[in-house]
Amino acid sequence: MSEPLLSVRNLKTVFKTEDGQFAAVDDVSFELNEGEVIGIVGESGSGKSVTALSIMGLVPNPPGRIAGGEIRFEGRNLLELPEREMRRLRGGRMAMIFQEPMTSLNPVFTVGDQLFEGIIEHEGVGKRAARDRAVELLDKVGIAAPAERLDQYPHQMSGGMRQRVMIAMALACNPKLLLADEPTTALDVTIQAQILDLLRELQEEFRMAVIMITHNLGVVAEFAHKVMVMYCGRAVETAPVGELFERPSHPYTQGLLRSIPHLDHEGARLRTIKGTVPSPFALPPGCRFAARCEHARPACAEAEPPMIGVVPDHEAACIRLTGYRHDLTRATEPVA
Repeated sequence: MSEPLLSVRNLKTVFKTEDGQFAAVDDVSFELNEGEVIGIVGESGSGKSVTALSIMGLVPNPPGRIAGGEIRFEGRNLLELPEREMRRLRGGRMAMIFQEPMTSLNPVFTVGDQLFEGIIEHEGVGKRAARDRAVELLDKVGIAAPAERLDQYPHQMSGGMRQRVMIAMALACNPKLLLADEPTTALDVTIQAQILDLLRELQEEFRMAVIMITHNLGVVAEFAHKVMVMYCGRAVETAPVGELFERPSHPYTQGLLRSIPHLDHEGARLRTIKGTVPSPFALPPGCRFAARCEHARPACAEAEPPMIGVVPDHEAACIRLTGYRHDLTRATEPVA
């Protein structure tokens, strides 16, 4: 088999604060092939965005740093590259859409100036050619009168239009890997749907690999090929998207799915996951989810559960799965 486009192995990213050091991402591993979409889901503070920033080499140092692991992109370990090489990759071979376009776009420069910068830097073209490319990009992402919009400032555009500009900036140099961090946050549901449809069309057209970071399982269901569920900085379940919805195996994943509102349950009280996420400075021994888990047993507090195979390509970190095994020809069964 060919090498994956992106391979993250045992990634650990830590932050040092006045209260001490904590791991925002702790021993996370996954792979992504060309043209594949992975959804990373979890509550706020689970490590989703820091995982993306680590891949892009954008973890602020200080207070953060990558303390261990490996990030291989197109065969090269990004953690060994000098910063000048990472700058060539960012915006070129790999790009990121940030979750709040109003703060991600510079308010004192026109949209055109911000688009031109990346095109000129990575494509080595003049400003006239960069302007033509920028007009083409804005038209591609569905912005009307693109030539006129280039001379506008971010505050003159709606939230949905600013997000389309961010997508155009990310796609300016035809990246092979796109990281989208909550790309529909703060947009109304109609605009959210339009942005997701646009991302899907562009992903299929350019055969990009995409990391979609979200807390919305509905977005994952309609956009991703596979899913990684994170909790307290760790991956607790990974699976193909259909498999995860059909057979969620970690209690945290099951709780997330149960909390989704259903139209046929009108008037019913929404189910929640009891308790709160523990402080990163006071993580419990053993399974980090145990205090909130309805299936917890004394053994859960003894050691961090490893990822255990449910079926091929589906793993979850729960000791309830210890008696299960892989069988390449049949469904997973308890070991007698």
